[in-house]
Amino acid sequence: MTAPAPSPFDVRPLEQEDRDTALDVVWRAFGWGYRQDSADDVFAGRSIEADRTLVAVDGPGRDVVGTASAYSLRMTMPGGDPQPVAGVWMVTVAPTHRRRGVMTALMRRQLADLAAGGEAVAALWATEAGVYGRYGYGIASWRQPIEVDLSRAAFTPHARDLAARSSARLHLMSLDDARPHLTVIHDDLLGSRPGTLARDADRWQFLLGGGDGRAPAEVVVALGPDGPTGYAAYRVREGEPGLVPTGVVAVQEVSATDPATHAQLWRYLLDLDLLSTLTCESRPVPDPLAHLLADHRRMHARLDEALWVRVVDVERALATRAFAAPVDLVLEVADDVVPANAGRWHVVVGDAGGTAVVRRTEARPDLSMDVGDLGAAHLGATPLHVLALAGRVVERTPGAVVAASAAWSWSPTAHTAEIF
Repeated sequence: MTAPAPSPFDVRPLEQEDRDTALDVVWRAFGWGYRQDSADDVFAGRSIEADRTLVAVDGPGRDVVGTASAYSLRMTMPGGDPQPVAGVWMVTVAPTHRRRGVMTALMRRQLADLAAGGEAVAALWATEAGVYGRYGYGIASWRQPIEVDLSRAAFTPHARDLAARSSARLHLMSLDDARPHLTVIHDDLLGSRPGTLARDADRWQFLLGGGDGRAPAEVVVALGPDGPTGYAAYRVREGEPGLVPTGVVAVQEVSATDPATHAQLWRYLLDLDLLSTLTCESRPVPDPLAHLLADHRRMHARLDEALWVRVVDVERALATRAFAAPVDLVLEVADDVVPANAGRWHVVVGDAGGTAVVRRTEARPDLSMDVGDLGAAHLGATPLHVLALAGRVVERTPGAVVAASAAWSWSPTAHTAEIF
């Protein structure tokens, strides 16, 4: 048999001297134009983990022609426990090296490194929907970008009463003054919904501070008698000059610990003066805002995929999330990229809300699926019975799909408010 031809490029960890050329590849790939900030400033401002960044290099000069990196994140899993997750991003290929296997080499190396001792789960936001399934990722959560006509954004009588019952007062604050309150609220809500990411000070600064051509976010905090109960972060875009308002309030996120504060914050945003439209790029599915509006048709929404999840280690991943119902079945998993995942797994959950005992087995499978579909189901927002209807999950034992779908589901539905 003829040995395969050696790869014309190498994949290796980022080195200090690679930073400028690696960022040039990233800026070109994402169409971000000219990079004004130094490499050191970009690495610091975006909290890039250099030791988790890979580059593909080619040619006599060993030019950087591709990149892939990961954040060390903590994400809430079904059951409320935040778990370590590799937040994959910065996956780019130089335009001179497209369709030459650079991305495949980077993704395979990254997954091999994770499988050798990293996180059991990886997640990413995909700039191209058709790419990441080939590496074992599946769509694990969904989002709704929304647009609301502010001229017709009245609340229902019940919603008006609900907002009026809030005991909190609203305060506009700088990010520095607001951050302690934001941290309290976010940490309080962290375990309440799968897909929520823990945040440190750098993450708050990146999300709400200025930079990359963005103005700092406006932050309004709801302070009750016993402390903060919610906040909203938003940016206002000025409209065209004229007598009719055309400005836009772009909402980053709204978080509240109780329904009254939630309604109060939305009423504040919908009542901002001299604006015509409210937008938000990532609202949960379904969105409670629709049930506050008297005419929900004034909220235009579309369905987009959100997080793609990759199960890197089947045994560890399934053992670190909770399940909504008892189940006892054998999964047959196909995985061409991480061979250690492939095979049959006996999954036993004794009680609703409990975790799984996962062991290898040679028993006859009840369900067969690709590892990407296991990843799609991992946060509980993509039902296994839907994947079965799409022909992606194969039922070997009658009733197994219904039982597994009930067990893997979770309420509330997974949502991630931020892109990383």
